[in-house]
Amino acid sequence: MGGGAAIVKALTNAIKKFNGEIRTGQAVKRILLAPGKKANKHTAVGVELESGEILTATNIISNADPEATYDMAGRENLSKKLQDRLAKTRYSLTSLMFFITVNMDLREAGLDSGNIWTMPERGLDEVYGELTLMDILEAKEFPALFISSSSLKDPTSYDGRHHTIEVVTFIDYDSFITKLDNHNRETPAYRELKEKLCQKLLRSLERVVPGVSNHIVQMELGTPITNKRYINATKGNVYGTEKGFYQTGPFSYTAKTEIDNLYMCGASIVSHGVSGASYSGVKTAAIVLGCSEQDLLKADETQQLRVYEAEDSSNWPEWLQKKVAAKKDKIKKPVQL
Repeated sequence: MGGGAAIVKALTNAIKKFNGEIRTGQAVKRILLAPGKKANKHTAVGVELESGEILTATNIISNADPEATYDMAGRENLSKKLQDRLAKTRYSLTSLMFFITVNMDLREAGLDSGNIWTMPERGLDEVYGELTLMDILEAKEFPALFISSSSLKDPTSYDGRHHTIEVVTFIDYDSFITKLDNHNRETPAYRELKEKLCQKLLRSLERVVPGVSNHIVQMELGTPITNKRYINATKGNVYGTEKGFYQTGPFSYTAKTEIDNLYMCGASIVSHGVSGASYSGVKTAAIVLGCSEQDLLKADETQQLRVYEAEDSSNWPEWLQKKVAAKKDKIKKPVQL
């Protein structure tokens, strides 16, 4: 309940509980280093923000991917072994993330709270291999889509009129970036490209939800440039490092880096997805604190997992029924100006 934002809210509340400070929209320009205790070693002592502000700390933890992290630390400060490894590191595919609001009954259109993967009846390797060869605008539709509706998964987010749909498709970063001048998101070319891609995504979505194009209330598109802007993702990747054999498990990047007091977390050190990225924080925290991961996984009696069938409201508790009703009543009431 609450979508992905519920995870962010839980993390934010925990940080504030222990008097932590949260800042947003403040990019790190570089990680500050000092000479280490050993020869040719460095120690992280703080960060410099793009604004010029200096923040010092005993430990620095980066949630950016390895390339972005070590770029901030300065490649010249790294061992040749690590520099060579970074040069060979491959990153996961990037994607287009299409968010739309519609004023139609999605259940009547055949959707439910489940996720939909639609793709050609060919091998996955063949489908994904085509992404590196395909011009993102040449075909009329995208061959493969992931489709989900958060308002069907979480009834408390449905106002009785508007449903939300998320559509994701993987693309090749180089094919996308060649359409832009200087990788600039503020240009007319970028806005025009986004509009063309939105129309192509709508045509693709029509395969699953016929007539959806006639019920659009709002739409927004996230691109590889969006990933780069908000999380400094190398080539706009969505899953950190590519999870090939030699980049996972014992061959993956680790929380502890060769720079003293500099640590990493995120999808590149454990595994991709919500679970992998979230648990990486536990793994990194245990190393920083000098304890076991199990020490940090303590039961909280205030947290009780409750699972309700989204398609069957007869089993919903009274508090949930009231929350859903209140959401729908709110949209019905006229706004007085």
